[in-house]
Amino acid sequence: MRRTGQYLGRNAVSLMVCLLLISPIAISLPEALTSNIVSAASNCSYDSQNSADWHQEVSSFNLTGSSDDDFMYAEDGDVREPNDQGSFWNIGMGDNIYNSSSLDALRKDFHASFEVKNDSATGLRLNLTSGYRYTFCFVTHSENNSEYLESPMVDFYLIQEYDWDFYRSDYSMRVWEERDMLNMIPPEWRDLSAWMPYRDVHSYEGQRAVDFTVSLDHDETSGALFGLGEEETQWMYLIVDGWDNMRDSDTPAPHRNFSVDISIMTEERFTLPNYTVSLVCCGLFSLLLVAPVILHNKFQNAGIGISGQQGVELMPMLETEATKGAPPPPVNKGAPPPPN
Repeated sequence: MRRTGQYLGRNAVSLMVCLLLISPIAISLPEALTSNIVSAASNCSYDSQNSADWHQEVSSFNLTGSSDDDFMYAEDGDVREPNDQGSFWNIGMGDNIYNSSSLDALRKDFHASFEVKNDSATGLRLNLTSGYRYTFCFVTHSENNSEYLESPMVDFYLIQEYDWDFYRSDYSMRVWEERDMLNMIPPEWRDLSAWMPYRDVHSYEGQRAVDFTVSLDHDETSGALFGLGEEETQWMYLIVDGWDNMRDSDTPAPHRNFSVDISIMTEERFTLPNYTVSLVCCGLFSLLLVAPVILHNKFQNAGIGISGQQGVELMPMLETEATKGAPPPPVNKGAPPPPN
């Protein structure tokens, strides 16, 4: 019974370690198996009965301006925008329709249609949150739904607020001949002085219609370095780009106005906590360290529980002087054999 209890105890420890490592994978398995089904079910169709509200969960922006009228030259030689307060970053923003109010997390579907002018950028500002999958669908149309003119090819981007400031600066310098010098910056250093798509992949250039999906594993915030300062939400910007930006792979301006339909579908999803990655990695490493110790103790203690039992030998032992029997009597070679 003692040996059986030790055996069961060792199996229980091994079983607990296996469950600890396998449980995060088992929990995420249904999500992985149904991801294609959920994405196909959305089919770019949104729920109009339960849609997000303007300026509460979604707001818009518009960067426009004529390249001929954007600038005025002051007497000191500085380039400034008319009626500007001298801010360099506001050069060439045109009417710059933009709402910077706080937004609630987007948990509802949404649909909007825009007219995008040539040499401009239009789109949505969003507050994306974890626990949801967002599917974005874009479709461009020729103005007035012309049947004789094909819809233009434009660019679609998803960027963060940090990159939004660089994007606005890039738009303000679109008429500068020296802006091509930005292409001389190595790609690994461009994120310090140029805007980048979210996660470096959410850029869809030269498209008439496109849809893509984004899921956040944590809310995007900034401003709390080393625990100092107050965390601020990093807004997401969904951009319809109708001008020639600094990226080499982008599409030039279409040289005509066009319209675009934007649909956003939201679906709840289960997201594993971030600590599960550390748990699995550290658990595997710990298992590699503990396994030799467990095996050593197992074989070392294999005979402890049965050593006191009678008549049981794990291995035959060599006979010693104390265990040998009495020797047979000596044989006299010269004596006659004993009688029968």
